[in-house]
Amino acid sequence: MNTPLSPPHSSFAFPFFIARRYLRSKHTLNFISVISGISIVGITLGVAALVIVMSLFNGFQALIERFLVGFDPHIRITPALVASSTNISHNTSHNTSAKNEERLLMQDSLQRRIVSLLQPFSTNLPVAVAPVVTGKIVCVNARSMQAFQLVGMESEKIHAVSGIAATVAVGNFRLESDTPNLVHLVMGAALADKLRIVSGDTVQLLSPYALEGAITQGTIPRTVRAAVVGIFQSNNKEYDATQAYTSLASAQKLLRLPQDVAQSLDIRLHSAAESEKAAAVLRANLLPTLLVQTWFDLHRDLYFVMRFERLAAFCVLLIIVLVAVFNIFASLSMTVTEKRAEIGMLKAMGANARTITMVFFAQSILVGCIGTVLGAVLGSALCWGQMQFGWIALDTSRYVVSALPMILDWRDVLIVCAISLVLSLASGIIPARKAGEVRSAMALLRKERV
Repeated sequence: MNTPLSPPHSSFAFPFFIARRYLRSKHTLNFISVISGISIVGITLGVAALVIVMSLFNGFQALIERFLVGFDPHIRITPALVASSTNISHNTSHNTSAKNEERLLMQDSLQRRIVSLLQPFSTNLPVAVAPVVTGKIVCVNARSMQAFQLVGMESEKIHAVSGIAATVAVGNFRLESDTPNLVHLVMGAALADKLRIVSGDTVQLLSPYALEGAITQGTIPRTVRAAVVGIFQSNNKEYDATQAYTSLASAQKLLRLPQDVAQSLDIRLHSAAESEKAAAVLRANLLPTLLVQTWFDLHRDLYFVMRFERLAAFCVLLIIVLVAVFNIFASLSMTVTEKRAEIGMLKAMGANARTITMVFFAQSILVGCIGTVLGAVLGSALCWGQMQFGWIALDTSRYVVSALPMILDWRDVLIVCAISLVLSLASGIIPARKAGEVRSAMALLRKERV
């Protein structure tokens, strides 16, 4: 009576021992070994490519977040009626209730309440709250005319809620004017280029109400004189080409808003990572007529596109791993056909179907593990080298960074490795089952005939 062929020390050691022998042994059909080698190389390249691409997307996302969070507030509070409007600028068609909602934003009691609610999120720096007024303005000079977005804020508060003041390339960021009837402007570099003006030039500003009066009454529109005291370059095309800053009082005057009215409250916390938690606290404790948005909400469409591109690139590169996994399936199937006699002999010696199944399943595990580990090491090493030494350099005259940005996230590496291993294991299920179903007598009989 045959006893089961299984080593006493481990029920898994014997299948892995045989699997290693099959993997390293010379096959009768040489291309089986070639296909196994191609499988390992394919998984290695696929895993490495996925790790590199995920790190590249992480680097670009962090770069964009650094620019956005550096200039935008962490939280912005706006009246719900104004926020739902397609134009953020003040509109005369707004009804009285909308105007009343706007007046609430300038009340000191509301600002104090916001600061008290967000006190747990201010560890080292106090929570900064700044009222903001925005609207469309037309700038006219002797050479050209251009519409832009005017942002009105208090100079002492804009430094606390935004990093735009640190990007001034020419001039200064002094928004308050000491000269009566003269508005100070700090303009984006691309907008200044469109208008063909430099720091120190004087321009004329036209508000929407001045244009409306000129059209309806047939009179010459009244302009406001403004001096360009600074030009900023934030490396954000949207900001540099469309925005200019002035004092809160000047913006209220240009847009015909009372002094106690603002259109939003910009809030900056100690860390942008706390934005979602802080926004949830504000939504739960403030009036429902106020809309609370985080910096992520302000750029939701951009992040949706970035996530879609990341997912699309991941799926495309995953095809490399799938091809390699299909090669594992093909090589194992051919190995089962080639080793039928050996399988029959093992069964005749006492190996059961489960042991034979585990032998070929272990072979797919070994191929998958070797390729996955090599790919993870190769991809991580290349990413680390780029992060440390900047092997792939970029032209700083055209790009805002000197090297291709990469951030290696070990969670991405683990996810890629897990997917690769699961696919490798799945590729060995069918061939392993077929090997377990081989009948020893028929296999040995075929060997004798051969």
